[in-house]
Amino acid sequence: MAVVGIVAEYNPFHVGHARHLSLVRQRVGEDAVLVVCMSGHWVQRGDCAVTDKWTRAAAAARFGADLVLELPTPLAMSSAETFARGAVSILATAGIDALSFGCEVPDGAALQALADALNSPAFDADLPPLMARGLSYPAARQQAAAALTSRSTAALLAMPNNNLAVEYLRCLPDHVTPLPIHRPGVHDAPLPDRDDPSAASLRALLRAGESADRYLTAPWQGQIYDLRHLERAILSRLRSLNVEALETFPDAGDGLAQRLWKAAQTAGSLDELWAAAKTKRLTHARLRRVTLRAALAIPSPAAPAYLRVLAMTGRGAAHLSALKKTCPLPIVTKPAQHKDLLAAEAALTDQFSLCAGRPLPCGEEFRHSPVLLDS
Repeated sequence: MAVVGIVAEYNPFHVGHARHLSLVRQRVGEDAVLVVCMSGHWVQRGDCAVTDKWTRAAAAARFGADLVLELPTPLAMSSAETFARGAVSILATAGIDALSFGCEVPDGAALQALADALNSPAFDADLPPLMARGLSYPAARQQAAAALTSRSTAALLAMPNNNLAVEYLRCLPDHVTPLPIHRPGVHDAPLPDRDDPSAASLRALLRAGESADRYLTAPWQGQIYDLRHLERAILSRLRSLNVEALETFPDAGDGLAQRLWKAAQTAGSLDELWAAAKTKRLTHARLRRVTLRAALAIPSPAAPAYLRVLAMTGRGAAHLSALKKTCPLPIVTKPAQHKDLLAAEAALTDQFSLCAGRPLPCGEEFRHSPVLLDS
């Protein structure tokens, strides 16, 4: 029986995600176990998720996922490379023998060529001089990759899903087969049709109080979470830190800590903060991640210490039962019994709860057992 991994945020879960799960099922067979590693309450672009992780995991289980595991926040809110390595590590521990990912150009050979180039000593040697010329990391990375492959191949890195696909391939164990699936559309594009909506556009609709039901797998229910509810608290925290403290957070080097500190002294909103700190070399995602890492005291990323189950079907539960016999990490299905393991995540969930329109009390992390659905 095939066990296929998928890395996702499902922020929010929409018809395009359901389509991807359906296409994977068609490729690998009805008996396969689909295991998703999903970001929790804080996501890779430096934001809170638009709804809680249990709701998103349950939606995935209803539309094809058999087992949904959480990617811990320190890994989820990291660069694409660290994000990918953390997720692939969790999925490998969960016993996958294939990894499926959506990409704008599902050219497996070209994506693998880029992965090999980025893993080469030549890439490591070529990148620093390009950065020293003032190029942003993505631009320098693409230019260095072009010298090792071709311009047209390296251009695939400019597309967000292709970029993540390459990072998955860079760290994929030899026994795991890559399964690229075409993901049409543009990540941040408007919403032209129902088949492949942009999650970013859906979040904007929801946070503006408009309906996104046409693009979702079910009518929206529950609260909508928005970082703006934490805006002044975040600014207050940044104003209390000095440059030296900011420099201790991952990706805050190259003068970013100094720029954030200076911007925090005058900024009256997060948009003002990021506009004042932004340079050509810095991506918005990196700015947002460092801001939240500092404001929320997010620990530095480390190797996964447990597998946290958010949702499962009967088939997923059967796979989990077999996995427990060999898994080197604790498998968390009863969070109240693992308070020490989940302490850092619980603290971050308490902060996420303040992003709701109607704030929730502390302790949500320990009130939710995995969502269990029939296969």
